[in-house]
Amino acid sequence: MKKLNKLEINPKKLMKNEELLTLRGGYDCCCQCYNWNFELIGVIGNANALNCNPLCLEYFGHGFGYCNC
Repeated sequence: MKKLNKLEINPKKLMKNEELLTLRGGYDCCCQCYNWNFELIGVIGNANALNCNPLCLEYFGHGFGYCNC
């Protein structure tokens, strides 16, 4: 256990990335991808708020995403 002045950090209680993603919205969300005219161009399942825009760019090559968690 590290001590930073009065703050103690217990590495056993640190959250893993998967746990943080679950708290933020998890993998059960859908990413709705739109083009620049705000027309729906597709929906990607099993997404989260952090990877919605990159997934739209990967699958459709353009646009932006809105995660409906």
